[in-house]
Order: sequence, then structure tokens, then C-alpha cells
Amino acid sequence: MTERIFDDAPLLGRITANIVRLTPCPQGFCALLDRTIFFPRGGGQPCDGGTVGGAPVLDVYEQDGEILHILAQKPDRMEEAICEICLETRLDHMQHHTGQHIVSAAAWQLFGNPTLIARIERPACHIEFAQSMNEEQLTLLWQRVNQIVAQALPIRCRYVAPDQAAAMDVRGKITPHAQIRLVEIQGFDLNACGGSHCPDTSMVGALRWYGFKEVRGAFRLYFLAGNRATRHNLEQDLHTLRLGRLTQTESPADSLRKTEELCRRAPQLEQETVRLRRQLLEAMEENLLAEALAKPEAPAVYRLLENWEPRDAKTLCENLTRRHPLLTALALRRQGMLTVMACQRKGMDKLKLNQWLQPFWEAHGGKGGGSAFAAQGSVPDTPQAQADFAQLARRMAQALGE
Repeated sequence: MTERIFDDAPLLGRITANIVRLTPCPQGFCALLDRTIFFPRGGGQPCDGGTVGGAPVLDVYEQDGEILHILAQKPDRMEEAICEICLETRLDHMQHHTGQHIVSAAAWQLFGNPTLIARIERPACHIEFAQSMNEEQLTLLWQRVNQIVAQALPIRCRYVAPDQAAAMDVRGKITPHAQIRLVEIQGFDLNACGGSHCPDTSMVGALRWYGFKEVRGAFRLYFLAGNRATRHNLEQDLHTLRLGRLTQTESPADSLRKTEELCRRAPQLEQETVRLRRQLLEAMEENLLAEALAKPEAPAVYRLLENWEPRDAKTLCENLTRRHPLLTALALRRQGMLTVMACQRKGMDKLKLNQWLQPFWEAHGGKGGGSAFAAQGSVPDTPQAQADFAQLARRMAQALGE
């Protein structure tokens, strides 16, 4: 059986080991070592990454009592192969696994709320509880958890026989094994677990909530610990400063009040925007229709519009051609692009609009498409493109009147 170095020396990042068995597998090679620092995935904790004999480790898992290492290539040696793990990742896993123990134990002691499952993931780890928790409970839980972290309580791991574990006050379910690994946070919690843990609670570092949601009838609480929590705190501080700049406020409380006010007003502002857009469309429609009907040679209009939405311009084209058999050509200047469109009533087949506009798109490095009755495309917005499309609109109007 492989000696589990990671159980007693979780912060050891490099050892030498002998490869006692190496067999090909679909991913590369499957290696069994006489000793290992690689934690095998399980219990919600991912496996460690690193190298064995220079070969990248793709996966580590336990099967039939053996810890198997999946290697991307054949290692450079079978005896005294150098094994290395990423200690930064190992510390991250230790901080979050130990943090999960503290959160789960505190939730059980404070509220009788048992843990269902837990996962070490990114960007945040999570715990699923049997019962939901409100903001007051989450505040009490956070205070108790960080109190335990600050006390630097020693953490001890040991193996006992199943009957010994059954006689102890162990929190949670004990999975049957020949030997049960117990993780004890002195004076606070005793739990059966195979994961890697910090030597004392202070190494968990700052712990903060990241979010929560209801999942399949369970309450999922996302959290961050240690270095991840510290980085997130900085990100949140920067977000708060940016929000203050956007809302022109000086404190997080003022920013929150201003944001809540804007969110309350948003539906009303959206309705007002829709109403004003409709009025603008109606006014522009009447203006363009009157302009077209005033032309004796052929009913046609051209207009350059600033910062219009393409959907509004398309609606304008459709409304005009529905009301009168005329040619409408619109150019929209928006975000450095010139969107051009032309439309006419179906049945007016004297002009094939897509054929007229295709050379314009090609000449100005753009693209577009459509049919004989409606065509639309975009090109980079330049004075030459605007002038050329205005000229094209006049030529189409002349061709329509001939």
C-alpha cells in the first residue's frame, strides 16, 4: 500500500519515490508509487497537480486501496523519481477544506443545520445545508467561524478502528472503511474526513461569504478562505470605489441607497424611453413621408441619422413603405460604423435594392445582404462613405423616376 505522506506532512511539496507499477492507459500512463505527496481526489477536494519523474500528473484517484497517478507521458526514471506538487494549490485546498469543517461545525452547533455536501471549486467553494439561513443567521455564523479561526486551535488527524469511531461524538456520517481517519479541531469539532487540513485554524486566514442560493431544496452557501478571500476583498474594495464614482457617492451605504433608487426608477424610465422612441418614430415618419410626396419626379427619401438603433430605423422603413409606394434610404452613424438600409414596397420591382447596394459595401470594406425590396449592411463610418451612399440614394431615386 502506498505510504500517504500528505496525511502527516501536508505542506511537503517535494519527495522522491519509487514507481512500483507503470501501465499504459488512454491518457498516457498509470503509475503506482511506494509513497506519495499527491492527494487523490475525493470528498469534494480535487487532486493535486504536479509532476512525477518529470511527467505531468493529469489525475490522482484511489481505487481498491491503491492511489493511482495518471501521467501524461512516461517518467524519466522508475526508482527515486522526483515527485513535486504545487504548494500554492495545496495551501488553497487546505484553507478551504479546513474552512469548510469550521463552517459546517459552527452551523450545526448554532442552528442544528447539518451539511449535506461540500465542494472545493473555483471561483468559490460551496457547502449545501439541509436548512436555509437568513441574513441574521449568516452574520452569527460568520462571527463564530472567524472567532474559531482567530483562536488558532490545533488540528490533529488520526486513524481509528470503525468500532472506536462509532463510540465517539463524531459529527456527520462515517463512511465504512478498514480504518477511519478522524480530523479533530481541538475543543471544537470531530469529523471523519480524508482531506488535507491546516495544522491549526489560524492558517485558514480570513473567511468570507461569496453568495448563496437554493438548490434542489438545499441551501448552498458559497465562501472564500485564506489567500482567495484576501484577493477577493481587494476586488470588492475596488468595485465599491468604482460604484461610488458611478453613483457620485462617498460611502458604500450611500452607493447602495443610490443604486436601489436607480433600480426602482428603471422600469419607469424604460417605459418613458419606449414612449419617446415611439413619438420620435411617428414624427420622423410624417416628416419623411411629406418630403417624399413633395418630389414630383419620384417618391423617395434619404436621411442620415445620428445614433439611431437599427431596429428603429428598420421599423421606420417598414412603416413608410406600408403607407405609400416610395423608396426609403437611411444611413445610421453609430459607434464608428455606418449602417445603411434601403427598402420599397413589395411589388415595386423596377429597382433590385440588394444589387444596387452590393458594390457600395464592397467598395467600402463592409458587408450586407437582403432582397430586391429590402437590403441592409454596414461599413466603416467615413465622410467618403456618407457621401457615396447619399449619391447612391439620389441615383436610385432617379432610376425609379425614369
